[in-house]
Amino acid sequence: MTAPFQTFVTARDGAKLNTFVYLPNEGAGPFPVILQRTPYGITKPQGEAIHEPSKGWLPDPAEPMRGSILRGWQAITARGYAAVYQDTRGRYGSEGMDRVYADDAADGFDTLDWTVAQPWCDGNIGMSGSSAGATTTFAGASTCHPALKAFFAQVGAASIYDDVVCEGGSIEMERLWLWVSKNIPGLSPSHRALAMQQAGIDAAALEAAAKRAAERYDRLEAARHDDPPYVNSPDWMRLPLTGYPDFSIWQPFLDEILTHPAPDDFRVAHDFSRTIEAPGFLATTWYDIFQTSMIRAFNEIQARTGNQRLWIGPNHHYFI
Repeated sequence: MTAPFQTFVTARDGAKLNTFVYLPNEGAGPFPVILQRTPYGITKPQGEAIHEPSKGWLPDPAEPMRGSILRGWQAITARGYAAVYQDTRGRYGSEGMDRVYADDAADGFDTLDWTVAQPWCDGNIGMSGSSAGATTTFAGASTCHPALKAFFAQVGAASIYDDVVCEGGSIEMERLWLWVSKNIPGLSPSHRALAMQQAGIDAAALEAAAKRAAERYDRLEAARHDDPPYVNSPDWMRLPLTGYPDFSIWQPFLDEILTHPAPDDFRVAHDFSRTIEAPGFLATTWYDIFQTSMIRAFNEIQARTGNQRLWIGPNHHYFI
């Protein structure tokens, strides 16, 4: 492998998206490319990357989740592909405001556009991802960029509303509040600045809200294990759902998500499966939270395109 490098892809609105590139050893290419975009971070929190002169940019060994995201580059480059990894908007080293997948179709298209224009890309790109990374893969595939030749998606959601927010017709607050609050530490400095501006508060107030959000997350998580779960927790039983203290300060878009309880144009824009045309390999497990989501996505896309494959196994969410 040649020395990996860090770069920034400029999205259509000017936001710079933190990106790592790993190239095979065979000269300058061009090569086919595997692209992964993740909200879980390819750097340390707040964008600090790990660098070793002999190895280039690396995952943080103290962060197993981010390490697992990047660990595939060796297998990818050994097979003659370039590996490209990117922090999604507003997360870790990327600029802009994280809006919970609302920008991942456009940002995915812009990243595909940037990648195919690089001299080391031969014009053929595949996207890959697991869990949240599967959702960003579905989002990128939904744009039908001509350079995207195939995709792999594992245990994720192809429709934010049908598969995550309102699966079964009711709002899934466990998935929203717990996931949003747990991932507050990964919001980038750019997102934090925009959140302060939107809330009209200073950095001290924002950090105080983060502390309260962490405490509330602990209470919410603990209430999951009550018998019966949730019903004796004032944090869980709170109404109205919008304006949730601290969570909505850090993630203002949470309120936008919650204010579309019925199908409308906003919800349609978050259904990535409806426009996917590229060949796809979908993987899930019999026990995963997104099992029904992956089967639904497969059935919908396969009925339209006939070029999908589905694998289901006896694994858990973080299988490889």
